[in-house]
Amino acid sequence: MSNLHAHGDCAKGGVVQNLSSLSAPSHAIGPLSVQSWFQGIRNPSWSKTHFTVGALFIFALVLVIYLPILPGSFVMDDERLIKDANPLFTGELTARSVWFQTDFPLTLCAWRLEWLMWGNNPNGYHAANILLQAISALLLWRVLAQLKIRGAWLAAAIFAVHPVAVGSVARIAELKNTLSLPFFLLSFWGYLRYEASSLYPSDEGTRPRRAQWSGTGWFGLSLVAFVLALLSKTTTIMLPMTVLGCAAWQRNRITRRDLLHTAPYFILALAFGLMSIWFQKYQALAGEIAPPESFGERLSIAARNFWFYCGKAFWPVNLTVFYPRWRTDVSALAAFLPVALFGAVFLVCWKFRRGWGKHALFGVGCFAILLFPALGFFDAQCFTKFQVSDHLQYLPMIALVSLAAGGAAALPNRTVFQLTAVALLSALSLLSLKRARIFATQEGLLRDTLAKNAAAWPVHNDLGVILARRGQFSEAAEEFKAALQSRPDAPDLRANLGMTYIVQGRFTEACAEYAAGLRVRPEVAELHKGLARALQSLGRNREAIAHLNIAVRLGAKNETRLNLAALLFQTGDFQQTIAQYRLVLLREPDNIQALNNLAYVLTTCTNKTVRNGGEAVQLAERACRLTGFKQPSLISTLSAAYAEAGRLPEATAAASMASRLQLARPPNASPE
Repeated sequence: MSNLHAHGDCAKGGVVQNLSSLSAPSHAIGPLSVQSWFQGIRNPSWSKTHFTVGALFIFALVLVIYLPILPGSFVMDDERLIKDANPLFTGELTARSVWFQTDFPLTLCAWRLEWLMWGNNPNGYHAANILLQAISALLLWRVLAQLKIRGAWLAAAIFAVHPVAVGSVARIAELKNTLSLPFFLLSFWGYLRYEASSLYPSDEGTRPRRAQWSGTGWFGLSLVAFVLALLSKTTTIMLPMTVLGCAAWQRNRITRRDLLHTAPYFILALAFGLMSIWFQKYQALAGEIAPPESFGERLSIAARNFWFYCGKAFWPVNLTVFYPRWRTDVSALAAFLPVALFGAVFLVCWKFRRGWGKHALFGVGCFAILLFPALGFFDAQCFTKFQVSDHLQYLPMIALVSLAAGGAAALPNRTVFQLTAVALLSALSLLSLKRARIFATQEGLLRDTLAKNAAAWPVHNDLGVILARRGQFSEAAEEFKAALQSRPDAPDLRANLGMTYIVQGRFTEACAEYAAGLRVRPEVAELHKGLARALQSLGRNREAIAHLNIAVRLGAKNETRLNLAALLFQTGDFQQTIAQYRLVLLREPDNIQALNNLAYVLTTCTNKTVRNGGEAVQLAERACRLTGFKQPSLISTLSAAYAEAGRLPEATAAASMASRLQLARPPNASPE
């Protein structure tokens, strides 16, 4: 990263410091050619023609690299976050209430809008992410050009094709990243423009009125863009710290003016940061246990994470979705070697701060600042699955990329620089293209991940689900067992393995799995439901009923009550059967299955004291009206109810209607 012509605080009569020996020389850019092209990417100032060509080149690079994910597919938790886990889709929240109950509401709204446009077609979602990646690269170029950093275009191009970014762009679930970054960079750029036009203009005494208005406009744009970035993903809260880092790098100090004008950003960052910490601890982590770590452990792991991310940014090979976890023994001195190394690098850069160390401090310092929310000092749901992840350094990576591009642009030999730029872009593009092909299919991504980290239990689980849906139950069971070796206390894994045994008819083994899960997590309703199903298959109905009762007390849905009612009916407990159906109808008055089944019980029950033909007719008629009198089984129940109520002509007519509908149904029609 190269220096610029830094100036002092003009309001206090600061003297311009000439650092031209480190800054970019001024060159007039002539007709477009390969030579002028490379000259352009070394310098911060570009002509309009060069800008257009440079932008088109970045867009073309991004499109070619990410072409394998089009049309692509939903991978990992893409579809779940868009639908099942999106409160706007499920109706738990509205477009008005969502802004105050999640930590990335704008992303949730974007997913909802995309669903309305694309539905179950992943192509549109991927295209949006690819476009956002290209826009972010262009905005990064403008930010670096505003800072007069040499190699600004090269930095933007490197970011556009960097393999680490594939983990965010190729996953629809990471719209949080690709949506928040353009707003972050737009806010950054807007503040730099405001700073140049209003806070530290080149000639403050002759500043026209239009420039004053323009500065206010840039500040407003920056502040609005920052709010949108925070609403997309709260890890963007480190923007004001980065802005102050730029001030220190440009002017060798942070003035009172800098603090005053960044104060609104810090207020917003503090508010959103506290909200995110609360949401992660009390909402996202509800029911999950974060790893108990002391501050010493967190510090050691954070330093190790920092160097891990640095390594992947500069040497992006062997990338994977789930990296192996590491534990830290704080009683061993070696645990704090990463912390010591970080301190040593800082001291060396500080010693040479009048030369190259200043730029290194700025680049690495901005990287550390932007990476801070992802280092593990605060509990978050994502850390229950992984310790480090490529998508966590999607935003911070821009600092190291800019540092590397600036260093390349500072090479004294033009030919060496040209070869370096071509080699970097070519190598990174090939690596990203290969990585994007891996993300093209869910199974391909999962198998690639397991080849690099066999202990990735969520990946074993997801692969097991795919195999089970294909009917490969034995192979699926092996994947669930492999996942349980790393996470024996995970209730979802026990439930999946138990269900696999059930569909294979291995009911005794299924019972053992569910029981093992309940010994660790007795409060999980799904385990009780699964065990009840296995017990029922073994004819142990009384035990099954006991577990279904526990499941409904734990908050299981009405579907569980319907299963409980059916099992109670089989055992002859008609009073409790009726009670369960009434509870379902209390919550869902139009539940067709409950209406029909309760009518059937009130009509055919062997216990005459609970039979009630009149009520059965009302229930059965309601069920038939809700289905338009088109389901033969419901009309048959209505016929029986009429007969029980003594309305024989209507009973005969209903029976005839049911017979006609049944005869008219196609032979291959699915059962009701």
